Amino acid sequence: MAKVTIKRRNESERADGRAALYAVLNIERIKIRLPLDIAVTSGEWDPVAERIKGRGQEVKDRNLIISNTKAKISDILVRARLTGEVLTKESFLALYRRPGETMNFIEYARRHLDELRNALQPQTMRHHKAALKKLEAYNSRLQISDITPEWLQVYAAHLRKNHNNNPGTICKNMCVIRMHFYAAMRAGKVKNNPFEVYKLPAADPAVIYLTEEELNALTTLYRSDALPDNEQDVLRFFLFMTFTAMHISDARALQIEQIRGGEILYRRIKTHTRVNMPLSKPAATLVDYYRAGRGRGNLFLGLPTDQSFNRVIKRICKRVGIDKPVSAKAARHTFATLYYKKNGGDLGTLSRLLGHASVTTTMIYAHIMKDTRVLGVSAFDDFL
Repeated sequence: MAKVTIKRRNESERADGRAALYAVLNIERIKIRLPLDIAVTSGEWDPVAERIKGRGQEVKDRNLIISNTKAKISDILVRARLTGEVLTKESFLALYRRPGETMNFIEYARRHLDELRNALQPQTMRHHKAALKKLEAYNSRLQISDITPEWLQVYAAHLRKNHNNNPGTICKNMCVIRMHFYAAMRAGKVKNNPFEVYKLPAADPAVIYLTEEELNALTTLYRSDALPDNEQDVLRFFLFMTFTAMHISDARALQIEQIRGGEILYRRIKTHTRVNMPLSKPAATLVDYYRAGRGRGNLFLGLPTDQSFNRVIKRICKRVGIDKPVSAKAARHTFATLYYKKNGGDLGTLSRLLGHASVTTTMIYAHIMKDTRVLGVSAFDDFL
């Protein structure tokens, strides 16, 4: 592979004693010089280490440009070698001058995400950061040009096999990649759109909820106090969300001052809808436990991450024979389905308690109960 060196153009030294730096390499015995837009004096330049001497942020920034330039050139050469492409001076320069397609995708996506930090909801920011962290663990050197329909298929298979992600979670991760890839396209960093060929996996529309019997099994387990402390804490938080219909992000943000007059008064993070949730007896008992005599501040302290929470609650459910992909969302769905069942299908009130922006969103629970009614009536199918 061609050797890349950084040289100072001593013969073109300016009146102030500075001379330009440039990268040098040979392709098919043809020397190529690439200017770095950096000029240094002979005293500032270390020709052996190919670094600028000194300290300070400016020196660090200039040396970073040198390192990035060498890495970019090396990346083009390595990719050509791996694919069997024979580079010429013209083809190399075409690749070098097309910076977007050899740009690190994860770094670009994080810069783009930072630009959107004031426009996105906190939970959306957390979701994007988690998806990019997962992608970085898979391939920290991923280039924009690496993202092809074939690569997307391989990565989706990786999420399914190695992270045990369901279609809905895979879809969400791919949507993060697509959003930042489209930003790169709009910025002219890349031309080909792999998402025209690759189709995102359909999110699983199934709503996971607990039956009344399953919820009773969990509350019995909770009252037995037989779980290790960390599992008991997770189960307690899950039951709180079940009895209050709170989304995990809303529950995490809940302040003690928002609980008064036997109600939780809050505004949903996702929809900005105001919710007045009356406290049932079990919910009030859990509030008293968490409040522990405090008059203000976060109700919940020291909660695990969403991923850890979901992993532990699945394990707890299996202890009592609940073989479902239970997660934090199942708590809210359980409240909704049991409320709808026990209150004569009152979708309007349920919609307000859930903080839905439209009752149309709440209709999913009507469909669930319709399926249950159809299943129940089918018990009479064999009588005639």
